[in-house]
Amino acid sequence: MVLGAIALGFTWSSSEEIFANIRLFDRIALLVDQNYVENIDHARLVKAGIDGMLEKLDKYTKYLEGADFLQLQQATDGKIEGIGVYLEYHHDTLTVTSALEGTPGYKAGIQPGDKILKIDSSATTGMKIKDIRMLLKGKKGSPVKLLIERPGEGSFTVTAYRDEVEIESIPYCDLVSPEIGYIRLARFSEKCGLDLRKNIINLRKKGMKSLILDLRDNPGGLLSEAIEVASLFLPENSIIVETKGRDGALIASYAASGGPVFAEGDLAIIIDSQTASAAEIVAGAIQDHDRGVIIGGSSYGKGLVQQILMVGNESALKITTSRYHLPSGRCLQIPDWSTFELTVNGGKYYDTDSLYMTESGRPVFGGGGITPDIYVDEEDESEYVEALRREACFFDFATAYIRKNDVQPGFKIDDKIIAEFKEYIRDRDFRFEEQDRAAYNNLKNSVTFHDPESEKSLAVLDSRLRSREQSNFDSNYREVGEAIEEEVLLQKFGEKTLYQKWISEQPRIAAAIGILSSAQKYSSIFAQR
Repeated sequence: MVLGAIALGFTWSSSEEIFANIRLFDRIALLVDQNYVENIDHARLVKAGIDGMLEKLDKYTKYLEGADFLQLQQATDGKIEGIGVYLEYHHDTLTVTSALEGTPGYKAGIQPGDKILKIDSSATTGMKIKDIRMLLKGKKGSPVKLLIERPGEGSFTVTAYRDEVEIESIPYCDLVSPEIGYIRLARFSEKCGLDLRKNIINLRKKGMKSLILDLRDNPGGLLSEAIEVASLFLPENSIIVETKGRDGALIASYAASGGPVFAEGDLAIIIDSQTASAAEIVAGAIQDHDRGVIIGGSSYGKGLVQQILMVGNESALKITTSRYHLPSGRCLQIPDWSTFELTVNGGKYYDTDSLYMTESGRPVFGGGGITPDIYVDEEDESEYVEALRREACFFDFATAYIRKNDVQPGFKIDDKIIAEFKEYIRDRDFRFEEQDRAAYNNLKNSVTFHDPESEKSLAVLDSRLRSREQSNFDSNYREVGEAIEEEVLLQKFGEKTLYQKWISEQPRIAAAIGILSSAQKYSSIFAQR
């Protein structure tokens, strides 16, 4: 009874303290509303207070409403009620980058490169992408009118009828050799575990004995689907992940269930710096149980667990409630001491050991994220090519090229097409503003005297910079050509054709195929102790 009274007293005391501070917040909000020099938007005032509070915790804890809440729903259930087009702003104009085959947008004839000027009666100029998504969302079967401008064809209106659009979690699956299968798993949305199970079974019927599971650029998703996916490869009741809360207290332990469909064949998982959360759980569980080899680069290190707490019908609090720990005991989260500012202990509860052991005794590293068993570097995109991509030069050129030319399957880039592209970006007046050019522009704009000698010096410097900028194209010739070829293939034939190209060219996929093709190489990885 005494202990109960102490506990009750502690709870009451904590409640009184937080309510006292909430009353302080209310008081300040009322004083601002009554006395500020301008009229206050009450909803925005409260939202700013909420955002300010949550940003002092961690970057994953957020209050979501409107378009942000809709985006969360779409990311987790894998479905969109809309027209099935991907959109970006190119030169301040809303542009279609792709229309998913079979969707309302595709059926309405919308093409990559189309500029959407209006959605019903709303002009899209300056509108945020998340607000555009809200306009395109609607009841299944309801119409949405789009004012489109297509290069060479002028402006016209199309009507698309909204429908449920399912986002594929597995955009590509096939054999890459008579006995090696390849599956690209892009996200952990609803039913992705079931989809993966079906694809594995189909590949085994075709003769697959070894499998490459590509988790690169996979941002994660549903924990339940991560358990489902890992269960396809691990023996029944194998621990996959544990969640631990305040002070390291165990909250839940998740084990493999449902029966594996690929429990014995050789397995390679490819990861990179954008492999996160649920994707890291799968890769980490496979590594800790010595079930497969991990290839690529170190993963993102997102091991904080969020729970969705509904606040209203279309708003929710996404809040961090625990951390993920893998079977070896290591925590997935990379420590970030710049967050957790409002917590009593600064959020510094992490395991201090940096070395852990897999089931067979192989050492694996802690400190957050997954360290691959075999590092394979990918060639980083040059700053010059990044700038061309940022300015949508590849996209716009490919769109125009496809409309002028009969592009056939097996399309390959050649010197003539690259020369056309070079002329295209020259006519477009593309400028690559590297560090020296930016410094030159700052100097030119800050000079207050304009005597002939100074103007001559600036002109000489500008000429030398232009000469060097023109040589950037030649020094990045091969990379520019690859980017053009990929964009043409993507727009003309879709994502699957692009995967076929990558499988034959990308170093990390080639490394995985090499290891799975040699029983000796594969088994030697697990002999390392």
